[in-house]
Amino acid sequence: MDRQTYQKIYSSLNNFGDVFRLSEEYSRPAGMLATILNQKIVKMTRFKHRRIYSREKELFLRWEKGRSILELAEYTFFPPTLMASLILKNCDLSRKSINWLFKHLDCIENRRLRKEIGKALDADYFFSPRAHEMQCKKGEMGEGIIQRWLDDRNISYCTEAEIRAHGDGKTPDFVLSDPICIENHMVRWIESKALFGDELEHKHYAKKQFGEYANIFGEGMVVYWYGYLKDLPSEGEGYLVKDHSFFEEYKEQTDELFNYLVYW
Repeated sequence: MDRQTYQKIYSSLNNFGDVFRLSEEYSRPAGMLATILNQKIVKMTRFKHRRIYSREKELFLRWEKGRSILELAEYTFFPPTLMASLILKNCDLSRKSINWLFKHLDCIENRRLRKEIGKALDADYFFSPRAHEMQCKKGEMGEGIIQRWLDDRNISYCTEAEIRAHGDGKTPDFVLSDPICIENHMVRWIESKALFGDELEHKHYAKKQFGEYANIFGEGMVVYWYGYLKDLPSEGEGYLVKDHSFFEEYKEQTDELFNYLVYW
């Protein structure tokens, strides 16, 4: 996607209603725009997190006086799941206990808390356990397409799980036993990302993962399933950047991935 179009879409995306409207307007898959929206919300939350937690005593007092968790989330423009976590933290619960309770709501003895947290998790398409599970599912679907592509070509490889089982450290999703030639590059590894490759995401992973993989294994390929900015810096970095269109022979599987919205 060209940067100008991306910036127009990004600035217009604020909720899932915008996803479907802009999908028609720009003739882009809803799954792509939903992914961009998710990344936007996550980035905004990171910037806001410290400021909200600096007010946690005030917000907890508001909750004690009768404001609901959802009302506080709307009041602060903060994700409902994270607001629920803030309230529980001020009930002297550890992060581990909070994460467990989010998955076992029936174990929350306080009736008000149990009801409000249930509503908060149901309203959160970005940070709730259910949203996290669905994001993980998208990642598994993308890896599954790559695995099928490799298997159909009888290309031998080791998966990340297999390599980690031998005690090795950082590793891409697939390490090929022998390099394969793709666009004059001898690809030795493939990394799958169920993301849109914007500038910030790419910069983060290029430093954290891709560059290290290239140093360890040689040339590779990164797949941003939901597309990427055309002008991402990748030339000479040790890896190719591709999206779903590279796997067009598996249209049924890629369509399923695009239609798997983290939304209910």
